[in-house]
Amino acid sequence: MNCKLIQKAVKKTHKAYKKTSRIPLASLNYHLGNYKEAIWLVSDGRSGSTWLSDLINADRRYRELFEPFHPYIVKKVRDYSLFQYLRPEDQGSPLGDFLTSVFSGEFKHLRADVSKPRLFYKGLLVKDIFAHLLMPWVHHNIPGVKKVLLIRNPFSVALSKQRLKKWTWMTEPKEFLNQPALYSDYLEPFSEVIQSIGDDFIEKQVLIWAIIHYVPLTNLNSQDLHIIFYEDLVTRPAQEIERLFNYLELSYDQGESLNQRIYKPTRTSKNFSQELSRDSLLDSWKNQLSAQQIDKGMEILEQFQLSKVYEDNLTPSRDALAQGKFALQSF
Repeated sequence: MNCKLIQKAVKKTHKAYKKTSRIPLASLNYHLGNYKEAIWLVSDGRSGSTWLSDLINADRRYRELFEPFHPYIVKKVRDYSLFQYLRPEDQGSPLGDFLTSVFSGEFKHLRADVSKPRLFYKGLLVKDIFAHLLMPWVHHNIPGVKKVLLIRNPFSVALSKQRLKKWTWMTEPKEFLNQPALYSDYLEPFSEVIQSIGDDFIEKQVLIWAIIHYVPLTNLNSQDLHIIFYEDLVTRPAQEIERLFNYLELSYDQGESLNQRIYKPTRTSKNFSQELSRDSLLDSWKNQLSAQQIDKGMEILEQFQLSKVYEDNLTPSRDALAQGKFALQSF
């Protein structure tokens, strides 16, 4: 018998076993009460959240759920759409029940369960790119969750999404107006801005970025939410990881495993070395967008009092989040 065929069959069987064994082990840890510690990492798509989740979970202590609020998974929840909003006081809704299931660790799904099978976990790490508008609900109804918001320059995000148009993205900001509670609670003052948006993909993505960040930033303060900028994470990873780990009350190990993972490609990044280039990170998108796109994008951000976060179009300003509508938040 062909030895190579046997080896291939063994590897395939082992891979299938590892994949399916995640579910019973996840259930075992749920019944053992091993998910009392929960971390929620939220970012827009193409913002480095897969990379950051790998850094947080470098020692694989957590059971990781990869984008449980992806529409592919949440499609069975009635009335769910991309970036669905849920009022904090809403109780007994299907989406609220789903959120509770996720953060209790009861939820199981082969696509979302990406952790290597482990007998005992020490907590739960949830990573999402479509969940910004659910953060106020989770904060008020599941207060033990430690929330991390990863923010990347909206122009970089928009350009990256444009390169990957076949992926699942929200592309029409006017769809937000179809959510009455969201409109009443947040978007009515911005109705004209949203209604008047043109057909440019970049401008639409900047507007979507502004809306999804506006909601959590006007609800949660620095005690409720840890802010980390993608640009800071790339240019000074050790300092930002230490600061994050202090918030999460984790031991910070600058050992070989964490340092190696800082420069390791993720499942969603094929050319990580390019992303780690400071010049590429700060400047390359500026040469690929028109002056009109940048000016229009900054006008949109100004409407939401978010323009000063990236006022020089390059590096983020943490102090800008302590101004305007975010004055009481002190990030």
